[in-house]
Amino acid sequence: MSERRRVRQREKNERCKRLSLTAYAVAMTTGTTRFIHRLRLLALSPLLLLCFAADAPNDRVQILLNPSEAERVLDILAKRKAGKPVTEDDWQALFATEPYQRLKKREASMHRQFTEDDFKKFVLSDDLAKEYDVLTRTLAEWKKVGLHASGARVLQYLPAKAVIHAKVFPEIKPLHNSFVFDVGTDPAIFLYLDPGVSRQYFEQTVAHEMHHIGLASTDKEYEKKISSLPDPARKVAQWMGAFGEGEAMLAAAGGPDVPINEYATEDLRTNWQAGMRDFNENLATVNDFFVQVLDGRIAGDEINKKAFSFFGLQGPWYTVGYKMAVMVEKRYGRPALIECMLDRRLLLSRYNSAADETNRGGKEHLGLWSPEVLKAVGTAP
Repeated sequence: MSERRRVRQREKNERCKRLSLTAYAVAMTTGTTRFIHRLRLLALSPLLLLCFAADAPNDRVQILLNPSEAERVLDILAKRKAGKPVTEDDWQALFATEPYQRLKKREASMHRQFTEDDFKKFVLSDDLAKEYDVLTRTLAEWKKVGLHASGARVLQYLPAKAVIHAKVFPEIKPLHNSFVFDVGTDPAIFLYLDPGVSRQYFEQTVAHEMHHIGLASTDKEYEKKISSLPDPARKVAQWMGAFGEGEAMLAAAGGPDVPINEYATEDLRTNWQAGMRDFNENLATVNDFFVQVLDGRIAGDEINKKAFSFFGLQGPWYTVGYKMAVMVEKRYGRPALIECMLDRRLLLSRYNSAADETNRGGKEHLGLWSPEVLKAVGTAP
């Protein structure tokens, strides 16, 4: 795995630890409150794009694409390229953008040093100057993405009560990472302006994150459903929400027969193929993790430590979650899959029923979740 991708994964795990989930909620599939979207019109740049999904009733989808931070950085790089002086007004125009201010707030929450002087050094670096042309082309391509269409597509894979209210910030910044921040009050999707990411994969990445944000807006319902479970079973039920990674992959693609990671980098495509090939083994590994939590062999911080290892590049939370979601949708229909999103335990029990039918047909042998796990969380037949 490249160093850039390692940094991205560390960032994802860090944000997982900061979200108060109903466990995976720790990551992105759940949050803790219904999202309140606040449009700060005074902060909008002239090129800010406000995208509403036309077929999303009651403003359920509200997505703001705000590239102002990247634009101001490129303005400064353009001046340097033309041999013109960079003024204090140029810097203040950059530092006043909402994406920069939110990034500064996020880095402070991570206890990272983040100063204007350091950021100036980054922007004025020779390495960044060399990327001016490719960064300019990349931003122009990303801005062509129709986020309204993405939101409408993702909404088809969300409960009727779910809302997608978020801001999308393509940013030029020192750390080449992408993440979701402030999901409980003013959700923001930060995406490093990566020249290696195509317009199509940028769109799928945003769609993936939109599904997480939309599902998190229904979080309280699931918390209430599992609140009376004994503590070990409740932790298992919470972490079952991590399979939302797979559901988000399905939603971002737009259907069970659409290729996954078609526009991704080669390492992601290879990793995904391996995950599909090793599905039974990965399901058994996660099942054993659940059993160990239930019987007390894993407790405390060790639970999260082990669970985080299943994220990986796109680990079992993604691949096992995706295949279960596809099987449930194909066998029982999309409404049945959406019910599983409101009660994340149902994905496992409904998958078991579909897989058992497949196994009886004799053409394929699929791994099953153990009865003791399903019984413990309250979904055994």
